[in-house]
Amino acid sequence: MAKDNVNKPFYKKWWFWLIVIIVIIAFASGGGDEEDTATKETNENTAANETKEETPKEEAKEEPKEEAKEDEVTAVKVGEKATIADVSFTVNGVEETNEIKSGNEFIENAKTEGKFIIADVTIENAQKEALTINSSFFKILKDDGTEYEAVTDAEVTMAMGDAGTDFFLEQINPGLSKSGKVVFEVPGDLDLTKAVLQCQTGFWGTETIEIKLK
Repeated sequence: MAKDNVNKPFYKKWWFWLIVIIVIIAFASGGGDEEDTATKETNENTAANETKEETPKEEAKEEPKEEAKEDEVTAVKVGEKATIADVSFTVNGVEETNEIKSGNEFIENAKTEGKFIIADVTIENAQKEALTINSSFFKILKDDGTEYEAVTDAEVTMAMGDAGTDFFLEQINPGLSKSGKVVFEVPGDLDLTKAVLQCQTGFWGTETIEIKLK
């Protein structure tokens, strides 16, 4: 029996297969580690690339632009012409009174507990078509936003008489002008230095201009 074991080929001996098994286990363990390491590195590189792609580029910061300076506007005042949409308004004079005298014994004077502001206005039409003007196209505006409408009642109109043409749907043809007086009833303490006359060119009031009253 002992002789037979000695003469066996080496691949039939038990120690040969033990060595083979150890080598296989070692190879399998080492290969797995290498494969895991390679896979891990690949995943890390992919994640880094995705993160780089998803990160938005920092937008270039714009330098603050200097705000354009608004053109200085010279305020239009009494005696000066204010023009908008080819229509010019000139306040020739302003009168303050608490009583409008009719000058006619048959017509009563117009009185108020406040005061009347009478603006003598000239309107010039440089448009290519006739312009219709009404006294409602004028307002007195205080610096705090308070508005005063023009007076159109019969007492004031009759007291004004021929001295003041009320702009009641007056038509002004192209190239012509018309003058008249617009009356406002306001509180007695209204300071005209803190108020303006607003003029507009139509019933919708989309085109307006302001004139200082003092």
